[in-house]
Amino acid sequence: MNKLQSIICILMLGLLWACSKDNGLGGPPVVRAVTLLDSASQDSAFTRALPGTLILITGDNLGGVTDVSFNGMSAYFNTAYNTNTHLIITIPEEAPTEATDPDVPNNIHIRTTHGETSYSFVVDIPPPTIFAISNENAMPGDSLIIYGSALWLIEKIQFPGGREVTALNGNPEGTRVGLLMPNLGTDTGRIRIIAKYGSTMSDGPLNDHQSGDVISNLTNDGETGELPRFNWAWWGAERKNDATLFPGTRGQYLHCIFGGVGANDPAWWNGGRSGNFNEVPMFTNAIMTQQASDYALKFEVNTREPWTTAICVLRFGETYAYRFMPFTNAPGQSFHTENTWTTVTVPLSEFKTAADGIEGTGAGASSMSQLLKAGGVVPFGFRIISEAQPIEVFSAAFDNFRIIKIK
Repeated sequence: MNKLQSIICILMLGLLWACSKDNGLGGPPVVRAVTLLDSASQDSAFTRALPGTLILITGDNLGGVTDVSFNGMSAYFNTAYNTNTHLIITIPEEAPTEATDPDVPNNIHIRTTHGETSYSFVVDIPPPTIFAISNENAMPGDSLIIYGSALWLIEKIQFPGGREVTALNGNPEGTRVGLLMPNLGTDTGRIRIIAKYGSTMSDGPLNDHQSGDVISNLTNDGETGELPRFNWAWWGAERKNDATLFPGTRGQYLHCIFGGVGANDPAWWNGGRSGNFNEVPMFTNAIMTQQASDYALKFEVNTREPWTTAICVLRFGETYAYRFMPFTNAPGQSFHTENTWTTVTVPLSEFKTAADGIEGTGAGASSMSQLLKAGGVVPFGFRIISEAQPIEVFSAAFDNFRIIKIK
């Protein structure tokens, strides 16, 4: 028997004893208080809670409950947990809130066999959460989409440099909000969402294409568009700056374009199927002991053709790899950015050793020392291979490889 079951059993024994003293249902039901089920918290009544919270309703004449609704939504309850003085019930996860209906009554309504009552109670909105941002290096005026949860009743979004955006377009489910990217100049930093029921911050900075976090932005000394963070090894995919091919970039990028690769072809060194970079000193020795899960590799990708089979093996040194296959969970198993730049985030703990001869399928990295070389040097690159399925055509660009502290 777990702790919750024990609490319920003890509580119900007491309630049933009290109820047995007077089995009459009495007059109309009355709610005296709402508390948490934990007996240690039953002296702390509250008038608001999040969906999914297990609560104890205390009152008089509560026996014979036939329906309990939160803001009009009926909630399941077990009649075994209903006595004349108490009711144990969980607030429905989908209970209406101010975010989905500004006119919600903000109450608990109880119907019994001998009457009904309402009790003022607010079903709270969870604080907002950011899961991903469509393009963390978007150009000024570009469309920007923030994906997350509880993205409701947003008052403003704060950008680096004190900039604020209030012209927002969200969806009813609270899972995304769209806006236009402001001109951040050279400012780099995380965004913060300020909403009525809380705030949250992105896991990485926006406009971060030329800072010390960047392994490579493919821009060399003397080239325009951004400060150079070159570190390219001069071979593999084609380095280009053609904005007609891939609009929305500030400078150079790597373009992988090839086709006709048969099944189980590991020859990544052929046909521009790789991105090769010089080893870059980026971190101090103190970083070596930190957890890999506290950091992520981020980069932007842009596809001109749907990506359906190619496996992009992102690598740190010769030991740890991540099999980047964005088509796996995409609709129809076809990933396509529709020729727009999209930010990819891979926690460094997702980089794994080889297992059964396949890179990136073994044990995950736990510390930064497993991914970096002595002195905080970053040995990074990527290779595109085929396995069971051939690669008929591949055309995608990559830019702004960087390592970001996300925790």
